[in-house]
Amino acid sequence: MTTTLPTIVVIGYNRPKSLTRLLDSLSKAHYPDGEIRLVISLDNSGTLEPLRVAEAYPWTRGEKRVIHREKRMGLRNHVLACGDLTEEYGDVIVLEDDLFVSPFFYEYTAQALSFYANDSRVAGISLYSQQFNQTANLPFTPIDDGNADVYFMQLAASWGQAWSRAHWQGFRQWLDANGTDISRVEGIPGDIRSWPESSWLKLYNAYIISRDLYFVYPYRSLTTNFGDPGEHFYIASSRFQVAIQQQRMDYHFPSSTDSLAIYDAFGELLPATLKRLNPKLASYDFTVNLFGCKECRSGLQLTRTTKPGLHSFSLSMKPMELSVLHDVAGEGIALIDTAEVDAAELNAARTQYDTYRFFYKFPSVPVICVGFLERLQMMIKSARSS
Repeated sequence: MTTTLPTIVVIGYNRPKSLTRLLDSLSKAHYPDGEIRLVISLDNSGTLEPLRVAEAYPWTRGEKRVIHREKRMGLRNHVLACGDLTEEYGDVIVLEDDLFVSPFFYEYTAQALSFYANDSRVAGISLYSQQFNQTANLPFTPIDDGNADVYFMQLAASWGQAWSRAHWQGFRQWLDANGTDISRVEGIPGDIRSWPESSWLKLYNAYIISRDLYFVYPYRSLTTNFGDPGEHFYIASSRFQVAIQQQRMDYHFPSSTDSLAIYDAFGELLPATLKRLNPKLASYDFTVNLFGCKECRSGLQLTRTTKPGLHSFSLSMKPMELSVLHDVAGEGIALIDTAEVDAAELNAARTQYDTYRFFYKFPSVPVICVGFLERLQMMIKSARSS
C-alpha cells in the first residue's frame, strides 16, 4: 500500500504549556523516511509566549512553518483556515494543543488516509478513539469487528483528525451551499445543535449527517485529550483521557461496506448489523435507540424498556448491542412499537438510577458532594464568562 506523507498542522492559542507538551510528544513519535512538514498555526491571543514556544521548537523531520494570526480569528474560523491548508499541502493531520499523540500516530494516519482515499463514504480519519457517548452522557464501546483496527461513526473528530484535500473540499462546498444555519438538517443530536457558534465541529457533523458520510475511528487511540482550560473547558478535566497505542502494529482496515461496527451520530449501531447477526430482526424496519436520545415519532424502535415487545432481550451485556446480537432473552431491551413506549420512562428517576448502576458503580456520598461542588464551580465560571 502506497502512502503519502501528510502535513502535521498544530493549532494553538494561549496555552504555551499545552503546546509544549504536544510538541514534545511529536518529537518522540516514529516517522517514515521523507520530508514531513510541520505547520504550527497560532491564533492571536494577546500574548507572545505560544509564539516563542513554536519558534524555538526544533523540528528535524522537514520544513517547519509558524503562522501567527495578526487578528483574533476565534476557534471556528481558525480551524477552518487550517483545514483550508489542504489546498496547499493535500493530506493534513490536525492537532489542537491540548492533545498528546501516540508514538505511532503518524504511521496509523498515513496508512488510513491512503486506504480510504477512494472510499466515497469516508469524510475524514480520527486519531482519537471514542469511549464516551457525549449525547447520552454514558460510556461508549464499539463492538468487536474481527481483525479490524477501526470502526465507523457518523460523527466528525476534533481531538486529532486527518483530512485529504477531497475530504475538505466536500465539506467546503457543502458549507458554501448551505451556510451555517443547520436547523433544516435532520438527524442531528440535540446536544450538538446546542453547541455554540464558535464550533466548527457542529458544522462538519451537520455536513456528514446530511450526506450520510462517516469518520474512521481507531479501536486503539492514537491521541488523548488533557482537557486543559480553554475554549470548551472551564477547569481541567480528565474525562476524555484514553489509553493510547504504545507498540507498533500492522493495521487492518475494513471497507466501509463490509464493516459490522458502523455507528450513527447518536452512537447507535446501524440496524443492518443487528439484522445480519440476529435473524429474528431481519424482516423488520426499526430505529436503534438503545441510548434513548432519539425522538422517535412512529414505527418500531429497539430501545431500553421494561415493557415486552415483539422481541425482548436482557439488558445485561456490554456493550448493550451484544445482548441483542446474541439473542439473550430477558427484560430491559425490546423491539417495540413507538406508540407503546412511555416517553417519560427513560427520564424517570428510577430508570436513570438503573442505567447508572448498569454502567457504573454507584459513588459514595463524599464523591457525590465533591462532584456537586465541582459542577457548581463550573456553572459559576460559565456565568461569569458569559
